[in-house]
Amino acid sequence: MSSDFEHMLSHTTPEQLAGDPIARKAFSVAMLASDFYLPVEQSAEEQSNAGGISLQAVVINNQPHVVLFSSEERMNAFAPSGTRFARANGSSFFPSLLGHHAILNPGPAGLVFTPDDIAEILGKDATQPHQACGAAGHVHGPGCQH
Repeated sequence: MSSDFEHMLSHTTPEQLAGDPIARKAFSVAMLASDFYLPVEQSAEEQSNAGGISLQAVVINNQPHVVLFSSEERMNAFAPSGTRFARANGSSFFPSLLGHHAILNPGPAGLVFTPDDIAEILGKDATQPHQACGAAGHVHGPGCQH
């Protein structure tokens, strides 16, 4: 069963998002209200010790991009079997992506987000790259040491 966001995603092109500020805003609101599947690098114990989680990233044009999936099916089609993941609502983790690059549903139809795109989704001004942590894909948690 696909979600409303999955339906929106399948009927939205990057060109529509670039050319229509109303469609872009609706897409941003839907992203913040939707659940995502986020492949993680660490075990639960390692996450607890680190005070946060490290999300998997892929390198695109020499730049790490945090990997996000709009459904478990999309994640399973891309990620190796047994990949650990977190399921989280967009509003809960998007703020931690400020200053980072991300890719939603990697592949031919994937959507790439720059730090400015992520800032726009959150209703914030354009950002500078996050300087506090050099770990690609790291998402800061309440006990994070950075």
